Amino acid sequence: MEFIRFQMANPDQKTLLIEQAYKDVREICKNFQDNSGASNADVEALLKEIIQLWETKEKNHKFGFR
Repeated sequence: MEFIRFQMANPDQKTLLIEQAYKDVREICKNFQDNSGASNADVEALLKEIIQLWETKEKNHKFGFR
């Protein structure tokens, strides 16, 4: 999946998208925890790994928002 960075004319739209993304990630984490029995620390560690991977690939311009 590849995301493209784009400018939004309406700053409120950006806020709404960020809020929706937060809700989506929270729901994904909750479902992962419920289905796997992972602890809060496990979920936090997984999110940190994803962030590190995202930042590394974004620097290489192969992934993330552009």
